[in-house]
Amino acid sequence: MSVVTVRIPDELDADVRRAAADSGLSLNAYLVRTLRRQMVRETAEAQAAMGGVLLVDTGDDDPAGDIR
Repeated sequence: MSVVTVRIPDELDADVRRAAADSGLSLNAYLVRTLRRQMVRETAEAQAAMGGVLLVDTGDDDPAGDIR
Protein backbone atom coordinates (compact mmCIF):
# COMPACT_ATOMS: atom_id res chain seq x y z
CA MET A 1 0.00 0.00 0.00
CA SER A 2 1.28 3.44 -0.91
CA VAL A 3 1.16 6.59 1.16
CA VAL A 4 0.27 9.84 -0.60
CA THR A 5 0.09 13.30 0.88
CA VAL A 6 -2.93 15.27 -0.31
CA ARG A 7 -3.21 19.00 0.19
CA ILE A 8 -6.87 19.95 0.52
CA PRO A 9 -7.77 23.63 0.26
CA ASP A 10 -8.97 25.07 3.56
CA GLU A 11 -12.36 25.94 2.09
CA LEU A 12 -12.91 22.28 1.08
CA ASP A 13 -11.50 20.54 4.15
CA ALA A 14 -14.51 20.82 6.44
CA ASP A 15 -16.91 19.71 3.69
CA VAL A 16 -14.81 16.65 2.86
CA ARG A 17 -14.50 15.66 6.51
CA ARG A 18 -18.24 16.13 7.02
CA ALA A 19 -19.06 14.06 3.93
CA ALA A 20 -16.80 11.26 5.19
CA ALA A 21 -18.43 11.32 8.62
CA ASP A 22 -21.92 11.43 7.09
CA SER A 23 -20.99 8.38 5.02
CA GLY A 24 -19.77 6.55 8.12
CA LEU A 25 -16.28 6.30 6.65
CA SER A 26 -12.85 7.38 7.76
CA LEU A 27 -11.39 10.27 5.80
CA ASN A 28 -9.01 7.86 4.08
CA ALA A 29 -11.76 5.40 3.12
CA TYR A 30 -13.92 8.25 1.82
CA LEU A 31 -11.12 9.65 -0.34
CA VAL A 32 -10.23 6.21 -1.72
CA ARG A 33 -13.89 5.53 -2.56
CA THR A 34 -14.24 8.93 -4.22
CA LEU A 35 -11.07 8.44 -6.28
CA ARG A 36 -12.18 4.97 -7.34
CA ARG A 37 -15.60 6.26 -8.41
CA GLN A 38 -14.03 9.02 -10.47
CA MET A 39 -11.59 6.65 -12.16
CA VAL A 40 -14.39 4.23 -13.06
CA ARG A 41 -16.52 7.10 -14.37
CA GLU A 42 -13.70 8.51 -16.52
CA THR A 43 -12.88 5.06 -17.92
CA ALA A 44 -16.53 4.44 -18.80
CA GLU A 45 -16.86 7.88 -20.41
CA ALA A 46 -13.71 7.36 -22.49
CA GLN A 47 -14.93 3.95 -23.63
CA ALA A 48 -18.38 5.30 -24.48
CA ALA A 49 -16.79 8.09 -26.51
CA MET A 50 -15.07 5.38 -28.54
CA GLY A 51 -18.44 3.76 -29.22
CA GLY A 52 -18.16 0.85 -26.83
CA VAL A 53 -19.25 -0.28 -23.43
CA LEU A 54 -16.77 -1.25 -20.75
CA LEU A 55 -17.55 -3.15 -17.58
CA VAL A 56 -14.92 -2.44 -14.96
CA ASP A 57 -13.93 -4.81 -12.18
CA THR A 58 -12.44 -2.58 -9.52
CA GLY A 59 -11.22 -5.56 -7.52
CA ASP A 60 -13.38 -4.41 -4.65
CA ASP A 61 -16.44 -6.27 -3.44
CA ASP A 62 -18.12 -2.88 -2.98
CA PRO A 63 -20.23 -4.02 -0.04
CA ALA A 64 -22.02 -0.67 0.09
CA GLY A 65 -23.05 -1.04 -3.54
CA ASP A 66 -22.21 2.58 -4.18
CA ILE A 67 -20.09 2.30 -7.32
CA ARG A 68 -22.21 2.42 -10.45
